Amino acid sequence: MIVADALTIRVYNVRFGDAILITVPDNNPRDGVTTKRRILIDVGNAPKVAGTGEGGEDDGVFEPVIADILDELDRDPLDLYVVTHEHLDHVQGLFYASTKLPQLELSDRFKVNYVWMTGSSHPDYYDSHPEAEKQKLAYVAMYSRIAAFLQKNTAFASHGLLELMANNDPTKTKQCVDFVRGLNPAKTAYVHRGMNLRGKHPFKEAKLSIWAPEEDTSDYYGRFQSLDEGSVPLVPLSNTPTTNKRPPASSTPPPGVDIGAYLRLIDARRGGIADNLLAIDKAANNTSIVFSLEWRGWRLLFSGDAEVRSWKTMTREGVLKPVHFLKVAHHGSHNGTPADEIFDAILPEEPEDERKRKAAISTWTETYSGIPHPPTNARLAARAELHSTLDDPTALHIDLEFKG
Repeated sequence: MIVADALTIRVYNVRFGDAILITVPDNNPRDGVTTKRRILIDVGNAPKVAGTGEGGEDDGVFEPVIADILDELDRDPLDLYVVTHEHLDHVQGLFYASTKLPQLELSDRFKVNYVWMTGSSHPDYYDSHPEAEKQKLAYVAMYSRIAAFLQKNTAFASHGLLELMANNDPTKTKQCVDFVRGLNPAKTAYVHRGMNLRGKHPFKEAKLSIWAPEEDTSDYYGRFQSLDEGSVPLVPLSNTPTTNKRPPASSTPPPGVDIGAYLRLIDARRGGIADNLLAIDKAANNTSIVFSLEWRGWRLLFSGDAEVRSWKTMTREGVLKPVHFLKVAHHGSHNGTPADEIFDAILPEEPEDERKRKAAISTWTETYSGIPHPPTNARLAARAELHSTLDDPTALHIDLEFKG
């Protein structure tokens, strides 16, 4: 049962992805009238890759989730839609519903007053940020090279790599991003840390603040490893969903080549594929909108898929504060909730007040190796009441309340 005078966070089970609906009683101090406002964060899940095991993907989850969102709105417009970053597990849901679920009547029932997208989603962003454009073009080129490599060498296309490729597909992502841009072009803001948010949301009582990303995203890009195929024939990798081991010692190198050197070369080549793809993935994750919502003494943090580089930038810029609620970044991965001083800054060992702290993870098993990450879960559970969509995998959502 939802309390009328309470802020509610509804975390939907979209398997491996994010979809979060926030309901906020927002009091206007000028007239004393309280309005029930809603923020929707993302709607997506990891795209389906055939033949790689169960995975997190299941487009069938979108219909009940989006139907529930529409029922909650009850034909009122959504106050604010936040698309944290350009990954399909965060952005593909509404586009999917618009094309595949006509029974939901999305075009008639889903109206949005304000939209936030990450700054680099702006159609003209790279015209004014040449270094970021240079990095982005390099990443698109590397993605194309990896796609061509895996198509040519199908035995290397293992579980995990294929999911990362699908989730970072620039063509499919562009379709979804273009759809979101069209929801309310006049009221779409491409946000970044330090941006003035006046006129970019309707809230009177609740205070919203952007902690990340930076306006210039070039800092979020890493370096690539060499992906030169050379002249040494490629040895197939294991295609078992839960393993990615190097070739067995019985693999035969070319004549005159030491087998140890040969296997090290194969390891390095495979590492180049995986590491370069992870670098592409991390760059998008680190452009995530990270924002706090402060309401009646509560401070709630929604961190998208921010990884270590973004958290370090937030630390450097001095924006981190203790929070009462944490939407756990990157589906419970170890790099989404860094340890030590960063962790202590948002969930200090000694709470700043008596309010109960909570954290929520939207995740699924068997999509990416090591996610969710048990040691990270243990750290979170030691500081906050931890909730996960895996607590009851059959439930449509979990609700967390913060009483006013």
